[in-house]
Amino acid sequence: MAGIELLAPELLLEIMFMLPDNIGQNHLFWSSFTGDSKADYRRLPLMVERSGSTQRTDALTALVAYVARIETLDTMFSVTENGTALLCSGLDFPALRTLRLESLGRNNEPSLLFTAPQLRTLEVDTADLKNWATLLSPSLESVRLWGGTLEILVGILELCPRVSRIAMKLWDCLYSNETKDPFVALSRPFALALRELELELFEDPELVRVLHTGFSDVVLHTLKGRIYNGHGEENVELLADALLLGDVELHDEVGHVRHLQCWNNDSSFEVGEVWKHLSFHYNLHKTVREIQIHAEHWHDYLEVFDSYPLELQDGITLAIDTSWGEFPQIPDDEGDFLRASKILQMPGLSKVKFCGAQDSNYFLQTISDVLALIEPPTGRKVEVCVEYKLGNL
Repeated sequence: MAGIELLAPELLLEIMFMLPDNIGQNHLFWSSFTGDSKADYRRLPLMVERSGSTQRTDALTALVAYVARIETLDTMFSVTENGTALLCSGLDFPALRTLRLESLGRNNEPSLLFTAPQLRTLEVDTADLKNWATLLSPSLESVRLWGGTLEILVGILELCPRVSRIAMKLWDCLYSNETKDPFVALSRPFALALRELELELFEDPELVRVLHTGFSDVVLHTLKGRIYNGHGEENVELLADALLLGDVELHDEVGHVRHLQCWNNDSSFEVGEVWKHLSFHYNLHKTVREIQIHAEHWHDYLEVFDSYPLELQDGITLAIDTSWGEFPQIPDDEGDFLRASKILQMPGLSKVKFCGAQDSNYFLQTISDVLALIEPPTGRKVEVCVEYKLGNL
């Protein structure tokens, strides 16, 4: 069935019911929430009920009747054989614009035997496919591959001239003095439409080398990178070199750094040191337009921003991950919990964006608690956006 699960105005109404107590405690006031566009409605995915002895055959049969009309195909399977029926179907999807494949085992390498000549968005999570080039059509604009190779990255740049966003987790990006640089064979300039690049590599220096060798002459509006050892002055400088190379233009249309994201898997990662380093050497605090934080580190981030306050007077977006279910209780330095109480004052704030799981019982309450700790700029409206991370149905 297909339908509307939740209207944003209803969601915001629930938030407003929660706000009065928090507002009274903190003497802050948010006057209104609105949502009038089609973007305020979130549609339920189409669910196909299937029966019979062979689920793979039944699922594929359900698709065949609509193959000429399907524009979005989002499929998840835990066993490679369950996806082979689709990947090796030999079907042509002439209208397909968005393809998402999730949870394909890395130890299996199925071939791709179906085509989608008008594909615009490709997202594949943890997959080893033998012939990736089948999906790399000139129409592609956004590619997210969590489990690709450096050769695939080069192939995207070579075969997809319209691609504007690439996000990849590279499994085998192992440079050495003997390794031939795969970017050398590319004709320059390449990737003229590329504006957003996100790379995750397992070795810190490799991120720097990929950016130096592959993207030194590419204009990027957004650049993200993950490293796996974030503490120590040497690694802070390494991260700065990777994200803000002197010969890489990282800016938006008016010359400002719009979005900088750095993260890793180490809980001791000192984001404060990164912020100070980039602000001191690159004036990041004067140009950054979007910041993403996690609610459980509320006090830590406010201390970081106090060291080099954001100086833009308008246009700053604060994106908040609400996955921490204990908020407003947050961990302290001793491993205990305290109640978040510090008020965020950001004169240039224009948008607050919340993102959480659709089945979260604490999502709405966290939004209410966070809004109560933000002081809106005087005399200016601040847009509040609510986004869902789709969970499993």
